[in-house]
Amino acid sequence: MSAFDDLDVRLRPNRRGVIKKFSERITALERLRPWLVAVGVVGAFVAALGRVFEGTSGIVLAITGAVAAALGGGFVAAIDYRKLELGANLTEAEAIAEEAIARGRAVEHERNGIRTDAEALDRKRLALIDANRTMREALEQVLLVPEATLDQAANAMLQAALRFLVASVGFDQDEEWAISIFQVQGEGEDAVLRRIAAARADRLTERLDARSWKRNEGFVGAAWVGRRDVIIEDGDDPRVREDYPIPAERRRDYDDRRYRSMAAIPVRLGPGPQIWGVVAASSDRKGRFRRDPGNRQVQTVDTVRGIARMTALMAAAFERSRR
Repeated sequence: MSAFDDLDVRLRPNRRGVIKKFSERITALERLRPWLVAVGVVGAFVAALGRVFEGTSGIVLAITGAVAAALGGGFVAAIDYRKLELGANLTEAEAIAEEAIARGRAVEHERNGIRTDAEALDRKRLALIDANRTMREALEQVLLVPEATLDQAANAMLQAALRFLVASVGFDQDEEWAISIFQVQGEGEDAVLRRIAAARADRLTERLDARSWKRNEGFVGAAWVGRRDVIIEDGDDPRVREDYPIPAERRRDYDDRRYRSMAAIPVRLGPGPQIWGVVAASSDRKGRFRRDPGNRQVQTVDTVRGIARMTALMAAAFERSRR
C-alpha cells in the first residue's frame, strides 16, 4: 500500500465525520424552519388584519405584519442558502482532497517507473561488465589450446558470455534475435564476409549454413566497405531498403520479419584501416538498435561494439600466435 492509499483510508472516516456534522447542522437549522414559517404566517395575518382597521392602527398593523412576514421568509431563504453553501463547500473540499490524492498517486507512479528503469539499467550495465569479463576469460582459455581454430575461439567466446549479452541488450524471451561474427575471407574481388560464429534465439538454427556477403551487400556488406557502424532502427523504412540493397537471389522470405532492427559493427585490426570482419546483431523488434548518443541509457549498440572489440583482440592474438 502506498502512502496515498493510506491517506485515502485515513480520509474516509474523516469524510464520514464531516458529513455527520454537516447533517447535524442542517438538522439544527431545519428545527428553526417551523418557527420562522409561523412568524411569516402570523406576520401575513397581521398585515391582512390591518386592512380591517382604519387610520393609524391599521397602518401600524399592516407594516408590522409585513415586516414579520418578510423576516420569516428571509430567514427561511437564508437557511436554504446556508444549506446549499455548506453542501457546496463540502463537495469542493472532498473534490480537492481526491484530486490531491490522484496527483500524488500519479507522481508516485512516475517515480516508481523511473526507479524501475534505473534498476533495469543497472542490471544491464552489470551484465555488460560480466559479458566483457566472460568473453576475455573464455578467449584466454581457448588460446591455451594449441589446436584451437579461429572459428572455435569465436564460438567459445560468444557462447560463454551469451546469457550476459542477452541481458545487456535486453532481448525478450519471445524475441527473434541473432548475434553473428563475420570474417573477411578471400582476396580482391573474391573477398566475402563469412560467418564464423553465431548465437540465436532459436538455438537449433545456429549451426545451419549462413549466407556470405560481398561488398555493399546488405547491412554487413555496407559496414565492411564503409568502415563505419551501420545502425538500423526500422528495416521496413523504404529509405533503408534503398540505402542497403540486397540482391534478389540472396534475399530470403523471412528477412523483413527477422531483421527489423540491426547493428553491424566493423572489426578493425591494428592501427591501419584494415577491416578484419563485422559483428552483427539483429532483432525482429523495431527500435531494438538505434543511434542515440545523447541517451546514456541506450547500451544495446554498445554491447555489439564490445563483442567487436573482443573479436579484434581474439584476431590479433591468433595472428601473433602464427608468427
